[in-house]
Amino acid sequence: MTQQVTATAALLPLTRQDPPRIGPYQLVGRLGAGGMGVVYAGIDARGVRVAVKVVHASYASDPEFRARFAREISVLCRVKGVCTARILDSDGSAARPWLSAEYVSGPTLEAQVRAHGALQGDELFGLAAGLAEALVAVHGASVVHRDIKPSNVILSPNGPKLVDFGIARALDASVMTRSGTLIGSPGWVSPEEYGDAPAGPPADVYGWAMLVVYAAAGAPPYGTGRPEVLALKVLNEHVDTSMVPDVLRGLVDKALAKSPETRPTSHELLATVAEAWRTYQGTQVIEDAGAADDVTALLNRTWILPAGELRWPDVSAAVSTAPKGRRRLVLVGKAAVIAVGLGAVVALKVLSVDADQDRKRTSVVTVQDSRPSSASTSPRSPSIAATPVKAEPSPARPAPPPGTTAELAAAIELALETTPAGTFSFAGGFTQSSAGGRASGRFVNHMDEDDLDVKLESEEGVGRRYVVVANTIYPKRRGAKGSPIEEMASANPDWYGLMIAGTAGPSVIREVVANSTRFKRKGRSYYGILPIEKTNGLLRGLLSSWMGGDIAETSSDSYITFKLAIDGEDRPKKFEIAWCVPVPGVEIYRSVFATTYSDWKSSGKIKKP
Repeated sequence: MTQQVTATAALLPLTRQDPPRIGPYQLVGRLGAGGMGVVYAGIDARGVRVAVKVVHASYASDPEFRARFAREISVLCRVKGVCTARILDSDGSAARPWLSAEYVSGPTLEAQVRAHGALQGDELFGLAAGLAEALVAVHGASVVHRDIKPSNVILSPNGPKLVDFGIARALDASVMTRSGTLIGSPGWVSPEEYGDAPAGPPADVYGWAMLVVYAAAGAPPYGTGRPEVLALKVLNEHVDTSMVPDVLRGLVDKALAKSPETRPTSHELLATVAEAWRTYQGTQVIEDAGAADDVTALLNRTWILPAGELRWPDVSAAVSTAPKGRRRLVLVGKAAVIAVGLGAVVALKVLSVDADQDRKRTSVVTVQDSRPSSASTSPRSPSIAATPVKAEPSPARPAPPPGTTAELAAAIELALETTPAGTFSFAGGFTQSSAGGRASGRFVNHMDEDDLDVKLESEEGVGRRYVVVANTIYPKRRGAKGSPIEEMASANPDWYGLMIAGTAGPSVIREVVANSTRFKRKGRSYYGILPIEKTNGLLRGLLSSWMGGDIAETSSDSYITFKLAIDGEDRPKKFEIAWCVPVPGVEIYRSVFATTYSDWKSSGKIKKP
């Protein structure tokens, strides 16, 4: 590797409900949470850093889950590969079962490609060979990974690492997953996984080929979109492999066969890739060495990735500096760190600002712990430089910017009372989908609701016009029938009106600010965090419609971050809201919606068609 993903990562703080220790590990923070539990940052008695995954209490009380958990732990411990991450310890009999896994430092393949584009030369061959070696180790332990995708591959300083065996299963195990459940990630699963036939090692071989294509082309083989759209593409379309080097392309094409019976085995992948890599380099195969040893030697000689270890506190420092309650421990480093656990692999990513940290956005984000005492949670007001006295009267200076969430919400409300109307421009949408676009139009605020006249161009290139009046969405055409905005489902074409109203309406800004729990100000720019259970109104309705159920129940680990800039009269200038969802095996997904406001007026009116 010749390039490096630079990132700054901070541990999430432990909550009052989190234990200080699990097994032999002292917990120093949270790495994230997934559908099956919470992943903690832990340190053992020797100072070794580990990821500790603890299952949710609701699963811990389920005998079927406990049986599956114990089974999978025993299976995962069999996997011993150079390019796989190791399970270190576990306790399936604990009140809340847990396991620990080693850290693997480095960016995910997804992060590297997004930041620097496609891999080439030894980078690409090293990735293909290392993943083939990992599959030989996985399948040799009678395990099927079943979720091979870019976020589950870490480009460590020593070579690529395949992580997240949270949904791996023993080949001889009885089916313990619930019927009707798709195991894997849309757009990356094999064709047979959409049917009733069990997925075996050929599904992982297909995943290997998909990753090689992704790395060579710098884009997902089937693009992005809704799960049902991706499913149709997987079943019916062929992947374009033209960007794959010729010496690998034939093997990749065979591995992408729709029929699993015609794909090569993982051993055949490894042997063929090793030979292709030697051919590319013009070197001879090592005598009396197997393909795995050959690949390891090539990685040791050609794989170059600058190490980017996070600076972890030692246990003594963590104990001696922690006040009562819990102190937020902040880690700053140059690379994402991936924690491998059952059902969750967490890629640490730069998180949005909270009330207890300063953030400076340059090429590298610097985060520092500046937690105030509980007696004072308001940001400190900036000092105001004195103005030289002049003979002539000087214009009045604007009032100091609001300093607390309550002051800011009240200031916005007062500004909207005097100038409720204006224009806006919007850009945003839901990540990993085509549900988004760009919009512009007019708005009129009525305190708790907003009327909107919207012109939208979706990500799919479809133009739409909407009018939102009295919380009713109308297609903008004469005589169009309106639909209550609260009842709008994501499958409805007019749902885009809810997306705009739920993220761009000025009333939403006031509600988000008023309910935020962490808050930071710099001049007239504000940053904050809103727990998902504190969302309400159209924002909550939007997220719930996207998830198909109340957001606090369907995605309880998610949260909202926001950035807001106001003008000298306390009117919003720019508002950016991000819905952050910790997803197992993936960097925290952020769905971002950004709106700019202008042309404020003292009155306005928007009529239904």
